[in-house]
Amino acid sequence: MNFSRFLPALCCVAMLGAATVKAQNDPVLFTVQNKEIRLSEFKYIYDKNNGAKADYSEKSLREYLQLYIDFKLQIIKGEELKINEDEAIKKEQAQYRAQLANNYLTDREITEKLVKEAYERSKEDRRIAHLFIQLRENASPEEVKESGDRLRKIKDMCNETNFADMVKQHSEDGFSKSTGGDLGFFAALQLDYELETAAWNTPKGKVSDLVRSPYGWHLLRVTDSRPAYGQIQTAQILIRDKSDTGKKLADSLFSALRTGAQFDDLVKRFSEDNASKTQSGIIGWVAINKYATDFENAIFALKKDGEISAPFQTTAGWHIIKRVKAQVNPAFAEVKAELTDKIKKDSRFNLVQAALVERIKKEANYTVDAKLRGEILEVWKKDPNFYNAQWTADAKLAADERVLFTIGSQKTLIKDYIAASLRFVPERINMSPTNHEAAFDRILNKLVVQRALAYEETQLEVKYPDFKSLLREYEEGILLFEVKKQLIWDKASTDSAGLKTFYNTNPNKYQTKDLANVTTFLINTTDKKQLKAIRKAAKTMKAEDLKTQFNADKALVFASNADVEKGKNAALDKMKWKVGSISANSPAPDNKTSFMKIEKVTPARAKSIDEARGFVVADYQEKLEKDLLKELRSRYPAKIDEALLKTLVKKQ
Repeated sequence: MNFSRFLPALCCVAMLGAATVKAQNDPVLFTVQNKEIRLSEFKYIYDKNNGAKADYSEKSLREYLQLYIDFKLQIIKGEELKINEDEAIKKEQAQYRAQLANNYLTDREITEKLVKEAYERSKEDRRIAHLFIQLRENASPEEVKESGDRLRKIKDMCNETNFADMVKQHSEDGFSKSTGGDLGFFAALQLDYELETAAWNTPKGKVSDLVRSPYGWHLLRVTDSRPAYGQIQTAQILIRDKSDTGKKLADSLFSALRTGAQFDDLVKRFSEDNASKTQSGIIGWVAINKYATDFENAIFALKKDGEISAPFQTTAGWHIIKRVKAQVNPAFAEVKAELTDKIKKDSRFNLVQAALVERIKKEANYTVDAKLRGEILEVWKKDPNFYNAQWTADAKLAADERVLFTIGSQKTLIKDYIAASLRFVPERINMSPTNHEAAFDRILNKLVVQRALAYEETQLEVKYPDFKSLLREYEEGILLFEVKKQLIWDKASTDSAGLKTFYNTNPNKYQTKDLANVTTFLINTTDKKQLKAIRKAAKTMKAEDLKTQFNADKALVFASNADVEKGKNAALDKMKWKVGSISANSPAPDNKTSFMKIEKVTPARAKSIDEARGFVVADYQEKLEKDLLKELRSRYPAKIDEALLKTLVKKQ
């Protein structure tokens, strides 16, 4: 069985598994100590751990059923030992559940669409220019309308040929105004989602419609596009001295690299980038807009993995860079996980969460009491300090336990809402429009999101059988690990008396093998007579004496000595194991010849407990596990529904 204390991060692939039969149609396959293990659970774990070997033959099913019964017995033992009540274990389980739940608290369909959209956009880089009108994020409706109307009039005057001139006349972006609004090339996931969508949906040369970002209004013109540069894993040697002395050192290092010096070696000896010199100079994956333009241009000029640039200077000093490997237009499967993670950290993920919350509200029959909303607003409107950051809420409302809204079985009281209104200061005073009704709804919406996600998390085991299975598997995996650790692994290692007794009951099990001390001769000659003379002398002479006799004019004899166990060397095993035996000649590289000579033979013997400790401990662990399972099977016999088990058997 393949239970691990630390399951792979979130086991995302398993989340796509088919739903199991609902409980009322999910009969009990076996019972052990009042634990009912249903058919769906057994099928899930049988399929998962057997993979392609899950043939549903009676032999396979019965064998695995016994393994799973043994597993459940050890879980029962863990509960007897109250391992599941240990605070550290409970904390670990809670952390895993929260981590796993995070993958379910999204709208998967919308997430998948955004990931695929980002992947398609990642195949192309786009160069854009923009005409920008400033507008604060929380501007009033009047400010939004005025600035939007002004930009629409400007747009009506824009065309493909005069866009740069219009930028110079009207744009409020001082950085790009002098260059006709040029912002350079961008890759997917480098712009705010609204700007990215406009950039990728606007044809090359055309001007987009108005785009609102957190910074203001934009008109975009796509001035160029190219196949995506992707990203390159890059290593560097950095010489920080920007003078001629630094240049000379960089040039000499480049010359050394061209004549065979190793890049890694020069990094360790000369690079002054402390962050990368211990990592073979690797600075990580470089995409466009990550570093200064001159540095990036040098990187993307390298066209082959392993290619090294000539020295070039930036504000940091002199660089020699190496292209380690590139990732350009990878397959969707290769980057799906990375793109998903990036999207979850991007502003576009708000779309996913909003869709999920709306679905939860609908499924859970979200209702809000409009009458109570009115009562709260009446009190707020009479409070002159409401828009003060240090506002203190009405004491009566702060203690009011009437239900303001419900999501499923979860009820949120007025006092809960008032507590939130004290925490959500920006929603109350810093957003437009600034009025009591709008503030109430902003606070309400934020609190509803929190409560909806919290409610959904309580429903994950009910709604997603795969979530329940993964969580159960992880929690039981921890119990199994601790049971084995406490009762088997640690005991076998620390129970000196028990280990010695076990060793003494198996005195002949732990044996050394026959051992030969062997000299291997390597003879550097093709002269058959000379070789014959050396072999003859080797029968009676020691290796050192043999070398003294035959190596006077030329190095003819080389020798090495080692102890070799029987069964480790096929040629040696064919020899008679007695002192003085010499093997047949064997050809060796460069026209050399080798042969072996047995110098000493040590017969097999029993190992001491210290010599055999690793093997003894492993065997003792196996005995302890068998004893534990025997005891548990005796105490808690399993009751199997044989008829149900047979319905699983498939004819072969």
